[in-house]
Amino acid sequence: MLKQHAIAALQAHLQAELRAVEAIAAAARDETTSDETRQEGKYDTRAIEASYLARGQAERVAALRQLVSWFSVLQPSECAQVQVGALVQLERLGWLFVAPVGGHRVQVEGVALRMVSPSAPLGQAIADLEEGDVAEIEGPRGAQHLEVLQVR
Repeated sequence: MLKQHAIAALQAHLQAELRAVEAIAAAARDETTSDETRQEGKYDTRAIEASYLARGQAERVAALRQLVSWFSVLQPSECAQVQVGALVQLERLGWLFVAPVGGHRVQVEGVALRMVSPSAPLGQAIADLEEGDVAEIEGPRGAQHLEVLQVR
């Protein structure tokens, strides 16, 4: 898998998600001032709930914008060890891209690629490893040993 293709696929996925989330946030913001959410009694909390939803969506938009911005300035370079910006292939888990925020998945050249954060347990387990090193990851079924097959 080429690192440039992986980065391009992740950028496209994040930009599409950002557009969708911006639309959802705009709808949530409009709902806060809608006539249907106007308080009809002292125990009616629809307006408050709508404002909480709008705030949460605004925070989600801000986080996605920051991640999209990070990808726009990322210079794809080869990495000798696992770090932020590295494309990593792990035994049995496949391809990972280490980014400031994880949780996104895309298909690149027919292969599943997922983003992992360095603060996630998997990200912590593989940090600073090189090709051929073995990571030990604690899971619900006990410890797993995964070899780092490639780092790009």
